[in-house]
Amino acid sequence: MCNFEKPAPVHSRIRIPQRYNRQPIISRLVSRYNLTVNITAASLTSDSNEDGWFDLELSGNPPELAYSLSYLQGLGVDLLQLAIANHIKSGNTQPFPNEGSNLTNRESASTLLKQKPIYNAIAQTNRVRLQLCILKNYYHKPIISELVSHYMLTVNITSALLNPDMQDDGWFDLDLWGRPQQLSASLSYLEKLKLPLWLVSIPDSN
Repeated sequence: MCNFEKPAPVHSRIRIPQRYNRQPIISRLVSRYNLTVNITAASLTSDSNEDGWFDLELSGNPPELAYSLSYLQGLGVDLLQLAIANHIKSGNTQPFPNEGSNLTNRESASTLLKQKPIYNAIAQTNRVRLQLCILKNYYHKPIISELVSHYMLTVNITSALLNPDMQDDGWFDLDLWGRPQQLSASLSYLEKLKLPLWLVSIPDSN
């Protein structure tokens, strides 16, 4: 029997031009090229004129990896070596709300799934905006990739702050697109992971 070694993951920092800040580029790497994408560090500010960047760990078949990198280059996304990219300064970011803060219109995941009117609203929409805290012990888990590959969602990251030193929790502002059942199942998945989650809005999908 032949033993095939699993290809080593590709590590790279990508710098995304500001014009693509609202495009689900990372989501497409998963859905189009069947990759597992783990985001190990990130800085992206919504409504900013500055480029965003992500440190990625890409796992998959070598041909698909090559195609995905060509796709990124075709968009004008810079592929940078991590040792060089460490000198890039992140832009200003908003702090993630803690559990004791005034969340106004935001609802935590556990409360969200127990409130019938809100749950019914999610069950009738194809789009949800939320803010997700990535606890530091989850940095090595490809959560965003899982939302795309397992729950078949389109995930657009509109803001992000994930420090590479793993000393602090990070956060993502996410715009999720999918069927109502897929959205509900994905929120249940995030709740099971015990990740702090705040609902920002349920936009009209029509």
